[in-house]
Amino acid sequence: MKIDAARSTHFLLAIFLVALFTLMLGPDVSGTPVAQQADQAATALQQGRRLLKRGKSDLALGQLQTALNLYGAAKNNRGIAAAHNELGELYLRQGQYNVALDHYKKAFEGFLGAEQKQDVVTAAVGVADDRFNANLMLAKIGDINLRLGRISEASAAYGQMVVKKPEGAGSKVGRRFGGLGAIVGGLSTGSVSVAAPTSAITIALEAKKELDEYRNSIVYSSHQLGMGRIAYFNNDLETAKKNFQSALEASGSSLAGIGNLGQTRRFRAAARTSLGDVALRQAKLKDATKFYTEAAKGAEDDKRLDLMWPAQRGLGRSLWLQAGQEKDPKKAGTIRESAVGNYREAIKTIETLRQGSLRADEARTTFLATTKNVFDEAASSLAEMALIATPAAGAPLEGSALAYASEAFKFTEQSRARSLLDLLSESGASVSEGVPAELLKRKQDNLDRQQEIAELLTGVDISTNGSKKKPGELEAELDQLQTAFNEIENQIRVASPRYAALTSGQSLSLADVQQTILDDQTVLLEYSLGPEASYLWAADSKSLTLHKLAPRPALDKLVTDLRAQLIPAKLQRRIVGIDAAADSTRGLGVITSSEDAAPFIGASSALYKAAVEPVSSLIAEKRLLVVADGGLNYVPFEALVKTAGGDYSSAQYLIKTNQIVYAPSASVIGAIRQHPKPAGRALLVIADPVFNSNDVRAKGVGPSTASAETRGLGIESALTDVAGQGAVATGESAKMQGLPLARLSGTRTEAEQIARLGRASGAPTDVWLDLDASEGNLGVRDVTKYRVLHIATHGLLNAERPQFTGVVLSLVGNKGDDGFLRTEEVFNLRLGSPLVMLSACETGLGKEKRGEGVMGLTRAFLYAGAPNVGVSLWSVADKSTADLMTDFYKRLLSSPDAASMGGSPSAAMRDAQLAMITGKKYSAPFYWAPFVLVGDWR
Repeated sequence: MKIDAARSTHFLLAIFLVALFTLMLGPDVSGTPVAQQADQAATALQQGRRLLKRGKSDLALGQLQTALNLYGAAKNNRGIAAAHNELGELYLRQGQYNVALDHYKKAFEGFLGAEQKQDVVTAAVGVADDRFNANLMLAKIGDINLRLGRISEASAAYGQMVVKKPEGAGSKVGRRFGGLGAIVGGLSTGSVSVAAPTSAITIALEAKKELDEYRNSIVYSSHQLGMGRIAYFNNDLETAKKNFQSALEASGSSLAGIGNLGQTRRFRAAARTSLGDVALRQAKLKDATKFYTEAAKGAEDDKRLDLMWPAQRGLGRSLWLQAGQEKDPKKAGTIRESAVGNYREAIKTIETLRQGSLRADEARTTFLATTKNVFDEAASSLAEMALIATPAAGAPLEGSALAYASEAFKFTEQSRARSLLDLLSESGASVSEGVPAELLKRKQDNLDRQQEIAELLTGVDISTNGSKKKPGELEAELDQLQTAFNEIENQIRVASPRYAALTSGQSLSLADVQQTILDDQTVLLEYSLGPEASYLWAADSKSLTLHKLAPRPALDKLVTDLRAQLIPAKLQRRIVGIDAAADSTRGLGVITSSEDAAPFIGASSALYKAAVEPVSSLIAEKRLLVVADGGLNYVPFEALVKTAGGDYSSAQYLIKTNQIVYAPSASVIGAIRQHPKPAGRALLVIADPVFNSNDVRAKGVGPSTASAETRGLGIESALTDVAGQGAVATGESAKMQGLPLARLSGTRTEAEQIARLGRASGAPTDVWLDLDASEGNLGVRDVTKYRVLHIATHGLLNAERPQFTGVVLSLVGNKGDDGFLRTEEVFNLRLGSPLVMLSACETGLGKEKRGEGVMGLTRAFLYAGAPNVGVSLWSVADKSTADLMTDFYKRLLSSPDAASMGGSPSAAMRDAQLAMITGKKYSAPFYWAPFVLVGDWR
């Protein structure tokens, strides 16, 4: 029997070695049509993947569709599945979750089918790990369903994953390969008495063996964390605890060879943080503190800053809640100080994190924390400490109260700067204006290689040659790349101060704002809305007061009520996430608006009392610099009414006593004032673009296209949000149906009237209409000479997905552009220092993210050089808009400083709006109130 067993072993080993050599060398089939198709498909897949990682989704779509078609022609199921996976990633980034899910499901089916049909060579060596890929797709399907709140679907996806808890390298390989796995294990132990294979084969086998172990640990931990999340959301906390504990055990440092690699460390820290989250919900605050402390210590030991801050934030939360339960005031104060100290450490960790790195295992693994939570919770905790130390409500702050409030203000400012960085990251933006080309290339090459390593370690890899590097070697290379990336980023910041100012997220202190931004006639009102309480900082050049307001849900309801009265029913757009009734329905609202002014005045007065009245004694008739938050970003403060009574013309609007300007943050005003002062008096007006190839002005002209592959994904996503689900078809059908954008013919009249005023004042004036109103012209023509840039076209202010906010220019006839000027593209414009006016914007739908829909776009124009940006918060009738804009420019161009066009845009806008109120015909705020000015008022 021993002889037979030995012969059998030798025979199996011989098969294995032949399979390995066949796979490594392979027959020469490179010239066959199928092989050529496969090569072309692999090239297209790689190009599409790179374009996608660079944020060029439109171009990536074409390459990925090409790869899918070529793999289909070659009947390569594995390649088809890989292409579907990348298409799923593309649509996930577009926020089109159902389309992404469809692609991931097809990818899962393809990988599962490929695994079942593996040939003997591939099955023997296991280079194309279809089971890992299939499990990866199920994890993605589960994660998306969790995002959408589809708990049962998420549970079903995770439940299909085929996983087994890691038990050590040797036994796991035996399970993976069966009998051959044992033989492979024997190759390194000498237990099989045959000639040793070549060193190249040994290296390849060892690397593959370790990678399989690594990936098996990843899949199991992903499964346990996913199931734990589901149990947590179902409030089945004991089950969640068991899942998270299992994930912790499966990613322990004792795992031979892989226990200290990036992914296992990541899951280890994530599991500990998640255990803390469970304990926190169970009100076991000491247990939560223990888990968070262990998670923070483990992440620090592993040098994983991306995993350290969620644990530090958890410590802050648990300690703050403990302070609330402490009856001894002195002890409670000590615990609060400790809680705030942990928040400070979390923020310090966040600010230390590398900007822009694509580290393979830096994906978000905790499901409760975002960086925004840390800043907001730190600010609210410090605000509460300031209020506790304040002797009288509403009094100017002094001593420790002032110190706490000032630090809270700083964190709020940092949060707004961070939101912009998150927006740019989410959109895949590459802010390159002012950065040397050589540095940009080095940066992109570095990120490309980081992404390649990410795919080798944890992504879909369908190659048949595999990597001869072990996971540890790949991670070592990744560390080297990240060090080099940091050096490149530092060089870029030195070469481009504007880039440095944008990406560093630096903010001004309260003292800096008071000394350098505010004057004796200006009061800053900065809001921070929270789930349990909101806060308002009111600062002039000498003092600060802090006020506690109603929680975000209550203020958001007041915003919704006011917008229901401001905007005629047929033009209303509900903001999902603010208006609870709209969460299940998208598109046009059904709220009816009364012709009587009383309902509007009542709603407006209610919001005024909640948001402004607490500081009424401080603002008198001064200029207000408003830094809003949440739904307040979509309300013009000018239209807030102080007291009930009167009609649309006689109502006591805030605009009648105060000039009002807005800013994304107080620190932005400081950055604006670093720009060169505007020179010259030239005006540029862009209006009445061509949106449809059926337009008579587009006769004989093709649609815009960035290349043959472009599909206009950005504008499709934006229009879906603004016009409602179903208004825009996805994929190829959208191009056939045309985009639902009506021509704004009134903007032509608006442009002609502004041009006449400009020329009459002696200002050189250019007008771009029709096909000239294009994205391409903005990019290639010299626009640095203009003092005013007026764009009268559809602007889409996307509240849910601010990365799809932008300005729609001509969609026909462009070469190299799609006609949708998105926020991240605005950052790279070279504008000089003009006043920018966007006169036909429409606020979209979606969960409001701190107002980045409107503030992200205006911030982009400010970065590009504009000191002021005028934007409308809803689309207004053409005639009234033309009248208001004409009066605004008449006042601006005829101001005492008209010779240099140095008049204040905010003063001119206020005077024009007051005149419209007095004129009665357009006295309803719907006509005059949507236009707000963002930026420096000087």
